[in-house]
Amino acid sequence: MRYKIMNNFEIQIQYPNHTDEREMEHESDLDIAEILAKFESISWRRQRVLQLQLDGRNTIFTVFSSASEAFLKITLNAYAKSEDFEFKIESNIKLIFPQRELFGLMTRKNKEVFAIKHSTLEQVKASLTAFLNQDTKSLEDILRDSKATSLKDAS
Repeated sequence: MRYKIMNNFEIQIQYPNHTDEREMEHESDLDIAEILAKFESISWRRQRVLQLQLDGRNTIFTVFSSASEAFLKITLNAYAKSEDFEFKIESNIKLIFPQRELFGLMTRKNKEVFAIKHSTLEQVKASLTAFLNQDTKSLEDILRDSKATSLKDAS
């Protein structure tokens, strides 16, 4: 009989009104459902208002995987140009993208850290779910889509 080892996570949540690390919310030994519920329970609209009032302080949601020592850091950008929520995602997860060179005859593998400067709430939820499920294929797709969107917006 095979047993799947459950991956436990820990989270740190820093709200704009937290002035030092001791006030930061910290929970450990959480499963996937608990982390997703915690993320969903945050009132992002209220956090954006607080960030604007406290000028310069951020709302940061960080998840750590105790098994792989990977992290996913989600920061709310209160100064987004649109009314929609905008986030910055940072991680230490390295993804490998094949890239064809020399008229398509050679393939080189590029390593890239998973990070998105301007992401939507939907991208953040998808990234968080993929991270928690250790689904690197989905993370690659999310990063590729975000790059395609940013290139389209630039032109």
